[in-house]
Amino acid sequence: MDGQRASRRKLSLFDAAMISSGAMIGAGIFMNSSESAKFLQSSSQLLFVWIIGGVIAFLGGLCFAELGAMFPQSGGQVVYLDRAFSPWLGFLFGWTLFSTIQTGAIAAVSYTCARFISRFVPMKNLWISLLAAGIIWLLSFVNFLGIKPGSVVQNVFTTLKILALIALIGVGILWFKASHLSLGPLFPDGIHLKILSAMGLALMPALFSYGGWQNLNFVAGEVKNPSRTMPLAIISGVSLVVAVYVLSNVVYVKALPLAEISGSTKLASDAFEAMVGPWGAKFVSAAIIISTFGITNVFILTGARVYQVMARSGAFLPVAARLHPRTGTPYAAIFLQAAWATCLLGTNTYGQLLQYVTFGDWIFFGLTALALIVLRKKMPDAARPYRTWGYPVVPLAFFLISAAVVINVFASSFVKSLIGTAIILAGLPLRKIKWGQTSTFNK
Repeated sequence: MDGQRASRRKLSLFDAAMISSGAMIGAGIFMNSSESAKFLQSSSQLLFVWIIGGVIAFLGGLCFAELGAMFPQSGGQVVYLDRAFSPWLGFLFGWTLFSTIQTGAIAAVSYTCARFISRFVPMKNLWISLLAAGIIWLLSFVNFLGIKPGSVVQNVFTTLKILALIALIGVGILWFKASHLSLGPLFPDGIHLKILSAMGLALMPALFSYGGWQNLNFVAGEVKNPSRTMPLAIISGVSLVVAVYVLSNVVYVKALPLAEISGSTKLASDAFEAMVGPWGAKFVSAAIIISTFGITNVFILTGARVYQVMARSGAFLPVAARLHPRTGTPYAAIFLQAAWATCLLGTNTYGQLLQYVTFGDWIFFGLTALALIVLRKKMPDAARPYRTWGYPVVPLAFFLISAAVVINVFASSFVKSLIGTAIILAGLPLRKIKWGQTSTFNK
């Protein structure tokens, strides 16, 4: 590794763990348990579903930990899918990330952040949208200044949102005394296909809430001592989030009966208000502002590195390959990402696009698990500072679970899934464009 590349490695273990966990904690944990509860018969089932979701996230984290240590460079799945299968597959992931998943998520969470700010400072929808755009460009400018300013913002806001969730958990478990608490039987009518199918549907909101750890792999090229830091940061970050999410759900079922959980549109607010009174809702609103601001930052920080790697290999707009001579940041990719996210925000199509393609994340999760197996055979002598625990069972299990998630989404939302597949495959003609090649992926 040359000195210039080594000098770009500025992210410590703590920085990396905050990216890994911070990319997972958004607004979902404050709301999505109510979506899970709609399919379930008892509070014990709700807890079980979120525990299973955490186990699945942990299996995925183990797979990404090996790949992140094996390929200590930025780009994440673009690199892994390219090496294991084909540059076309790596490009399709990057195309989907830029066109919808990452930029759509930036638009969605920045708007959520602005909408909750409007609960404290009332404003009309136009001003909420303008504030969301301002958040996108403010954080893009911060990340333009360097990887460290971006990671400092990430560290502060990830710490704050974890502390907010710990406060909710502490009040709910240690202070609040439920007048009556009945979790109910796990399988009141026995184990049969209908209840297993319902649990599968209930698992979907949990799995989408648990996603995000892969963002650290996008910036692996700027992590110090990646062979040690990447596995530790991913495993510790995912473990922390799983613990926080499961305990948050313990609080929800302690504060509210299942019927109220399933009927709530602002679950965390309702639960905290039931425990401490009206000010609890304001506390949760502030926590969501902190959480969505932080996750907007991490999506901006990590996504731009993927486009920069693609551009450097000749698979994206050449301008996106540029690094700022002073800050060392992929400034063009950062601002291209901000511009497209703002367009999605302005057209108000991001929510619909995310509904169409969010399942695409699980297509690429499954392919990445397969890539781990393929690379073990294709590159048997490559350095692997960390080897996935339980190989080959863990990557194979994660692949099968990812495939089941995708099949489940197709079965429940067939038309939307077809549209999402079309959006993903629309990138194929773009791959033929001669963007101009400057270099290949770092070996």
